[in-house]
Amino acid sequence: MNPRSNKQLIISLGRWVISPLVIALCSIAAHGANKLDVELESGAEYDSNLAVVELDQYSSAGDWALLANARVNAQWQATPKAIFKAGASYNSKTYQDMSAFDLGIQQLFADASYELPLFKLGLSYHQADAALDGTDFLTLRQHSVYLSRLFNQRTFVRGAVNYQDKDFPTSAERNAHNLGMAGDVFVFFNQGTTFVAFGLNHERENARSDPFDLTATSVKTSINHQFPAWGKKTKLQLGWRYEQRDYSTITPALEAKRDDTRQVVNLEWQINTHDWLALVSKVERGDYQSNLRAADYTETRASLTLKASF
Repeated sequence: MNPRSNKQLIISLGRWVISPLVIALCSIAAHGANKLDVELESGAEYDSNLAVVELDQYSSAGDWALLANARVNAQWQATPKAIFKAGASYNSKTYQDMSAFDLGIQQLFADASYELPLFKLGLSYHQADAALDGTDFLTLRQHSVYLSRLFNQRTFVRGAVNYQDKDFPTSAERNAHNLGMAGDVFVFFNQGTTFVAFGLNHERENARSDPFDLTATSVKTSINHQFPAWGKKTKLQLGWRYEQRDYSTITPALEAKRDDTRQVVNLEWQINTHDWLALVSKVERGDYQSNLRAADYTETRASLTLKASF
């Protein structure tokens, strides 16, 4: 990795370390949080076709990136039925040659839930601030109301209504409000060592500029399995995600309505070399089809990282 990339990484990690929310989380933990989790991850990734999906921007070129991720979550059991959670994370990709795609994402969340007789009721807030090559390009805020329930200690069901606000400082015409409904089902087998997940999401987005108004439906599914290998705890996950986007009005560059289909398949393998340290490898293949040329491409990503959990 060249000196510029190393400098960018140091600056990025520094911004995360001094994050006010991280300081607040540590304070919560010191004053009675029941649980505090910290996770650090670093490694390398190769992307065959660098792209920024949110901006319909791709390069037709591949590059290696240095990955650096950090996360801290805190949980407080206020009463036997009420739980409060909060967390912050920072994810960084610093490319060897294509600095225009250097990506840094700061995220924070807060969640409050209460166990009612028939289901759990929850409220949550998520915020993500993303920067490309050091310049802010997206702030996303999401407010959610959700209901969840575990049936027979085997099937977990969750439904949510989500409201999103998207702000693009360099592309104001993409600024949008989004209202969506989501449902997830998890079915557990083998005393919880294996589970299958299925999710469905439908959303309607109203952007500042009419050509970006859209309706989207997505489906995702995965199978997850834990097992011992060479005396070590091992996890495998195979996932698939499909999304159909229908745009409401004519896109000037096409003189027609835009239509997108996105399909992603991923495989993840994790082996714990120690109780606190894991080796994680991921492979992902994305097929992005669109009648808009800038959004029509395929990409393959592969990564290898070390993850420490405390």
